[in-house]
Amino acid sequence: MAKRTWVILLLVGLILTGTAVAGPRGAESSSAITFSDQIASIIYSNCTTCHREGEAGPFSLVSFADARRHAKEMVDVTSRRVMPPWKAQHGELEFIGERRLADDQIETIRRWVAGGCTQGDPATAPKPPQFTSGWQLGEPDMVVIMPQPYALAAEGPDEYRCFVIPLKIPPGKYIKSVEYRPGNRKIVHHAVLTMLPHDLAAAQLEAGDGKSFSSGLAPPGQRLPGPLGIWTPGMEPQPLPDGFAARWPQGVDLVLQLHLHPSGKIETERSSVGFHFTDEAPRARLRSVIFMEKKIDIAPGDSNYAIDNSLILPAAVDAYGIFPHMHLLGRTIKVTATLPDGSRHDLLSIGDWEFKWQNYYQYATPVRLPAGTQLSTRWTYDNSAANPANPGNPPRRVVFGEQTTDEMAALVLDVIPLKADAQPSRRANGVAQTK
Repeated sequence: MAKRTWVILLLVGLILTGTAVAGPRGAESSSAITFSDQIASIIYSNCTTCHREGEAGPFSLVSFADARRHAKEMVDVTSRRVMPPWKAQHGELEFIGERRLADDQIETIRRWVAGGCTQGDPATAPKPPQFTSGWQLGEPDMVVIMPQPYALAAEGPDEYRCFVIPLKIPPGKYIKSVEYRPGNRKIVHHAVLTMLPHDLAAAQLEAGDGKSFSSGLAPPGQRLPGPLGIWTPGMEPQPLPDGFAARWPQGVDLVLQLHLHPSGKIETERSSVGFHFTDEAPRARLRSVIFMEKKIDIAPGDSNYAIDNSLILPAAVDAYGIFPHMHLLGRTIKVTATLPDGSRHDLLSIGDWEFKWQNYYQYATPVRLPAGTQLSTRWTYDNSAANPANPGNPPRRVVFGEQTTDEMAALVLDVIPLKADAQPSRRANGVAQTK
């Protein structure tokens, strides 16, 4: 009896002195997690770029009140790795601007919500990140805008629409960076910026409605190099590396191709593009290795349709950035470089492709690929009823095409040739294989 009384007194003493007593598993760790001490830094580093006023996110994640209001959603989308929208899997190579949560960060968010979304001491919380109002790279040297707003129908198929914008770069100037800004982020899926001789651009407009013209996925003209030529939601503008810039030939117009998807009501879009110049003439320029497979024929119910393709690099290059593309049936894509000595680099691996979150992935350090390197790509597709993204209900046969309900297998690898006159690639096998 005395021993039992001693144990009771000991427990009472521990409670009164504030010493932790173990409870159900996870209870202590959950109560110790606060917004100020753990959660704010995770959100500010990975979420707030898009989840703030005027950006792509559907709600803000800037304050404790924001996080508490959307706590359950955060647990759901982070545990399923829907958010942050970064599809490239972690491997040997790192990309600029990675938005990938570690397993322990996802678990920390879950335990914070399970513990009641405690705020903690506001004084210890990191300050919300400060973003440049408007242009992210600072005030551009030149800003151009679509000549007229474009009205998108409330319903119907996606549109690939091209807008011609006259552009004259001052003599002695070269384009160092480009920042694209959509007017209506709800309807712009992605943008591609190209250059096209004025007479050809005028002919395209005349064949269209006089103000714009329809195109397929591949826009007419030459795409601006690297990250200058592609925009996707959440993608931050990046200047070209040292020694690189884009020349703008005389008599060439800017062609802005927008992939637009209806929102259920009539919407308008009027995009702006900001240019930053440099006086330094480019010492070299980026070139593109392009994969585009059109032999696609996916039977209804086929849950593991695959396309394999490869090519050989006849000259040494540094891989700079990569942009993959599939549609709604896409599930995975893998790009592998096999060097002449037999060693391999996984240049890109996406295991849960999602059409609405495409991205241009720029390597943190360019990847050296010697002459004779084989580039191999594999795309896989799921045309079964089990694929929640399948637009067919029931599933239907899907072939190559430019509508979102069709399919594609495309990839652009931007490279820096180590010899200025080198051609970037030659085809090894261009026949789609299915299984």
